[in-house]
Amino acid sequence: MLEIMLIVLIIISAGAILGGYVMKCKAPMDKEMKYGIRTSSTQKSTAIWAYANRTCGKSWLITGIIYIILGVPVILFMYHFKGEYLAEILSLIYLISEVIILASSVTAVLRDITNKFDENGNQKEED
Repeated sequence: MLEIMLIVLIIISAGAILGGYVMKCKAPMDKEMKYGIRTSSTQKSTAIWAYANRTCGKSWLITGIIYIILGVPVILFMYHFKGEYLAEILSLIYLISEVIILASSVTAVLRDITNKFDENGNQKEED
C-alpha cells in the first residue's frame, strides 16, 4: 500500500510542477485562453489572466517541488526507521495536505483578483 501512496504522491507532485510551469510560463494570451485558471473573473482581461496564471503557477511549482524533494525522502526515512504503518499515515497526510494546498492556492488567487482589479478588469490604484 505504501508503494501506491508514494507513486500517487510523486504523480500529484509532478503534475503540480508541470501545471505550475504551464500556468506560469506557457499560458496562452489569446482570446480563447484554452488552459490555465479559466473562470469568468480571470477572463475579463488579459492583465487578470496573466496575473492569475503567473501567481497560481508559481505557487503550484513551489508546492510540487517541495513535496517531491522533501516529501518522498521523509516518507522513506520514516518507513526505514519507524515501519510501514507510520509511513503510510504520513504519506496519506502528505497527499491530503498537498491537494488542499493546491486547491487553496487557486482560491487565494481568485480572492486576490477582487482586491487588485475592478469589475471591468482594470488594475485598482493603490493608496
